[in-house]
Amino acid sequence: MVTFEGDTLAYSWDLDSEESISLDELIEFLDGQGENVLNDNLEFAAMMMRKLYNNRTFLSETILRQLADERRFDSINPYTPQVFMLHRADHYFIRAAIWIPPTGITGEEIFFYEDPHDHNFALLTLGYEGPGYETVLFEYDHQSVIGDVGEQVEVRFLERTRLSRGRVMFYRDSQDIHVQFPSENFSISINVVVPKMQMSRQYSFDLDLSPQTTCATIRENLIFHTPTIISRFAHDLGVSNVPEILRGHVAASADQSAQRIADEFLRALEV
Repeated sequence: MVTFEGDTLAYSWDLDSEESISLDELIEFLDGQGENVLNDNLEFAAMMMRKLYNNRTFLSETILRQLADERRFDSINPYTPQVFMLHRADHYFIRAAIWIPPTGITGEEIFFYEDPHDHNFALLTLGYEGPGYETVLFEYDHQSVIGDVGEQVEVRFLERTRLSRGRVMFYRDSQDIHVQFPSENFSISINVVVPKMQMSRQYSFDLDLSPQTTCATIRENLIFHTPTIISRFAHDLGVSNVPEILRGHVAASADQSAQRIADEFLRALEV
């Protein structure tokens, strides 16, 4: 628990439980929250994640079951080799994220190591395997930000911590800024992600990671450009010429952020 000027925020949990649950039991709990996933019973959700940690076989069993149907596996995992989609529902999805120590090879930029950024979605994450990534966290007031590159943003240091085995952390959408440092060894996190109907802008920042830091600078707008989102949906639905369509959007767009995101998507498709 972390205290902010009189308000107590459930931010990270180091919970103790000997009980183990299945992925289906976690899904049943989340489905029961309807549209209020990660809005209600957040501490209970954290405990459910901790109990899932005690199930040391569910992840490999789930992925092996998916791999038995290669076509379906490819359709639900079209993005990057870092992420495995475990379940998708109306108001959330569950994924496993792989964290690998960098070795200097091409493509490692997908891990966003040492890049301060926020998220425009709520994220509850569990350290499932390995030592986990280290992270430094700040908070800011998204509503007070215009969003221009170079804009100065008031921030407040929260903590420096690690997503270690069994630890559960909650990242608030469009409020928490974090920078991740690679773990010493292969690690896995399990994420419950709650997208918003109206996605806010997402930013990367330049900021000093000192606890005394009170100001950051917006370095880039990380906005998922509409053509890129549509093309991802099209790819999921089996449209065969998505790369050609997307390349056309990239060529016609003067938005460097859109071009970068589209290029990353094309690389993820290996086309």
